[in-house]
Amino acid sequence: MNQYHGAYLPATTEDTMQRHAITMWDFSWLLRREGDQAEYADLARVCGELVERGYDTVRIDAFPHWIAADSDGSRAEEFIALPQPADFMWGNHGEVTVRPRQALLEFLGALRDRGARAALSTWFTPDSTGRADRVVTPGDLSRIWIETLEVVREAGLLEAVAYVDLCNEWPLWAPGIGRHIYGFDGRNGGPPRPFNTEELAAIDSYQQSIVDVRAAFPGLPLTFSLTMTGNVPPMSTNIMRLDTTEYDFAETHLWLSGGCPLFAERTEYSPDYDIDRLRNHEERVRERYPAEREAYLAELAALMRQWRDWAADRDLDLWTTEGWATVGWNPTLVPGWDGWDYIKDVGAAAVDLAIEYGWRGICTSNFSQPHHVGMWADAEWHREQNAKITG
Repeated sequence: MNQYHGAYLPATTEDTMQRHAITMWDFSWLLRREGDQAEYADLARVCGELVERGYDTVRIDAFPHWIAADSDGSRAEEFIALPQPADFMWGNHGEVTVRPRQALLEFLGALRDRGARAALSTWFTPDSTGRADRVVTPGDLSRIWIETLEVVREAGLLEAVAYVDLCNEWPLWAPGIGRHIYGFDGRNGGPPRPFNTEELAAIDSYQQSIVDVRAAFPGLPLTFSLTMTGNVPPMSTNIMRLDTTEYDFAETHLWLSGGCPLFAERTEYSPDYDIDRLRNHEERVRERYPAEREAYLAELAALMRQWRDWAADRDLDLWTTEGWATVGWNPTLVPGWDGWDYIKDVGAAAVDLAIEYGWRGICTSNFSQPHHVGMWADAEWHREQNAKITG
């Protein structure tokens, strides 16, 4: 394990272990700022709400493939972000024009002024130029991050960065890298089988990107966030096969729907975002969760213990910024029920488990964001959970 001490994350000792209350605002923090999807337009307000609810860290897309130069050396200040799919719960569903460099510095400054920090990641958000497809090699990946972090450092805002996750849910969200490794854009789930020997070696070779960024920014914690691509072995344990020698900590995304086969079967969960299948799942959750809650939470606890043991074997601290109930949720599908009570109940139970099992960074859910209005409105619930996390 690479020990990280000093200005970024506090060192862990046998006597003290500072926990962090973290939430994820993905690419929505930049893309939802206009029209009828403008929940993040008032930066001062939403950053104030973040801190008021007890969060000290927020994980965002830093858009490094936009802030850094393109593969031909060209730079741009403005981009047209392409629409997200209609049924997807994050981002904007129309084209939006954004200025990512300016926005990132403004956001980091607003966080710093309020005593909070950002964890920087990337979903390789698509734009009209296709830049994400041109990040292919380990050198490409490290270069865009080094150039982006240089912009942050030059602005005097590096202290507002908690850590860097070089790619969200590695390697699923990196289209150019996915095509390089296994021949297609993996954002639909990657290969429908465990990685073969050649693919595994290729994925592990991108640890060189961590080495390169660390050389340029020593002391800044670095990792790749991870998620499972199935509810049962071998797919549920496939990502656990990666070499994590260069990771400073483990950032794993865990859900009832994404790692608990009993829950997925009983609630008829489908891993896509088809609106009819999601409606069916939500109806089953409303029907079955109250009566079968203890069985489902026991299954989630077992999943968390599995990852705790995996991380312990590798001497890695654990963070989770996305979890804990159903990975996708639409509060308008079941008449008379938005389902946030279910999301919050699972989240509260998972927070307790994560504290018990020694997590360092803990989210309350992957819906703890301003544009999930019903979830964000219950400020007291967020404060209660985050008070437990931070002590």
